[in-house]
Amino acid sequence: MIFKLRMMCLFACTLCISVSSTSAPAVAPLELRVAVVSDGRADYFIRLLEESLKLIHQPYHIEYVKDIPARRMWWMLGQGDINLFYGMQSKEKDNDKQLVPVRNALTNGLIGQRVLLIRRADAPAFAQVKSVDDLKRTRLIAGFGAGWGDTKLWKASGLPLYEHAAPWSTIYAMVAAGNRHVDYLPRGVIEVLDEARVHPELTVEPHLLLEYRADFAFYLSPSVAHYRPIIERALKEAEATGLKARLIDEAFGTDIKALTLDRRLRLRLPTPAD
Repeated sequence: MIFKLRMMCLFACTLCISVSSTSAPAVAPLELRVAVVSDGRADYFIRLLEESLKLIHQPYHIEYVKDIPARRMWWMLGQGDINLFYGMQSKEKDNDKQLVPVRNALTNGLIGQRVLLIRRADAPAFAQVKSVDDLKRTRLIAGFGAGWGDTKLWKASGLPLYEHAAPWSTIYAMVAAGNRHVDYLPRGVIEVLDEARVHPELTVEPHLLLEYRADFAFYLSPSVAHYRPIIERALKEAEATGLKARLIDEAFGTDIKALTLDRRLRLRLPTPAD
């Protein structure tokens, strides 16, 4: 009997050692230094990142680096001072050896649907626009940040534009002034109403919706290039489970409905690759 009990104990110990030796090793957390702005514009993107990583049970630590000028953020990303940032996708960024693109369109194309912030006095001129050529004939000038990828589409369509090199926040007052060589701001449907609330001197044009192929993406520093397949898998799972659609709706759904996109005249701007 004693021998039998000893054999049973030995078997149990062997089983425990076997289970312990074959159990999955602990998953190393992603160590992320992420550039954000503190005005809330990054909230959806950070929530998407975090919730997607949680979905695949990927541990992570995030340190936020706030309110650094955008151009410096891209430089810091290439240097590894930060290791994740989000921005508009472009061939230039995707081919830059100092950046590692994460292959996922973060807003499902919504940032490529543009509504205009305008002066109230210009509303009648925009109301007469029925085509891209009509918009061109108004000679009204669109405003963009210097070096933004959107400028290529406006140039390809022959639409007048102004590139603002100074801090972006000053351009709203320039549009409102009416004498500073910029007349309207094409803004994504996920951002335009927030900006209109902050800048009541401007109004949202109610008639037009300009569309083109564009989206935001996450970009990594080369020092953490091995994070890319993990983050891509997490974002893909977020799409498959409906998490991403839910987060988009929670973040932007109310404003998008208020813009009544289905009642607007859609003007398609071809991308240079179209």
